[in-house]
Amino acid sequence: MTKPSRVRTVHVGGTKVLTNQRRHGSLRDPYHIVLNLSWPRFFAGLVLVFVLVNLLFGTAYWLLPGSVANARENNFLDYFFFSIETLATVGYGNMSPASLMGHTVASIEILLGMVGVAITTGLVFVRFSKPTARILFSDRVLIRDFDGARFLMLRMANERYNRIVEASATLSFIRLEVNSQGESFVKIHDLALVRKRTPVFALTWTLMHKIDESSPLLGTGEEQLTAAHCRILVSVTGHDETVAASVYAEKTYEAQDVVFDGRFVDILKITPDGDRVVDMTRFHDLEGEQSRSEAVRS
Repeated sequence: MTKPSRVRTVHVGGTKVLTNQRRHGSLRDPYHIVLNLSWPRFFAGLVLVFVLVNLLFGTAYWLLPGSVANARENNFLDYFFFSIETLATVGYGNMSPASLMGHTVASIEILLGMVGVAITTGLVFVRFSKPTARILFSDRVLIRDFDGARFLMLRMANERYNRIVEASATLSFIRLEVNSQGESFVKIHDLALVRKRTPVFALTWTLMHKIDESSPLLGTGEEQLTAAHCRILVSVTGHDETVAASVYAEKTYEAQDVVFDGRFVDILKITPDGDRVVDMTRFHDLEGEQSRSEAVRS
């Protein structure tokens, strides 16, 4: 018999997706669920499981009279804290199993505690060792004239200030289209980049797409972007020298994030000594706008 289904909201990037899943289907992949939890939820889950397990074993000791020596009769907290000591293999020496059933339950709990410690250690290690990229993307995407042509531009920065070698970027344009049969569908267009890879990504990198006859953005204005529910997706992959592993980062821009005929503030300056200085405080600023740092001070 098929299990009843339920409607569930899933976030894919910045998009909400309603899925019709069979009940409890997501519990079949607990490892993936745990790895995708935020750190606060992960530790809250550990605490919850810890309390529930000890409540279960504490109840078992409590229901077996005489199973724990020196435990006060009808005092559930003594059995609960004895369960915690047993699960953690602490054993302070005041309370101890006092019957065959008490030793049996304690043995099961110790085995469960050893397995639980191993699993928890592995999960924490995997979460800490999972390579991540700290790529800063500009808040907005520009469409402007540059060097005699029309370009789409956005810029990125490596927030860790180390080196990501053999970095490559992809840019996609997503919009709602209607075919000749009148059917609406979402179509993804790959946007060709002037430079889609760099041997070393250490500071900043500006992605540029030329809007020519082959570009799906040709003739697209602000109203068309909004009407077609357009989005721009950028993704970056590369090899992080510090962690010696591949890293990935992505960002999605909505139609309201596109600015026509704007220009990013130049954040690269050359000192009289010939040194290059990158002013990251104005990374997101456009010319003619008050800088964010000045807005905060005012």
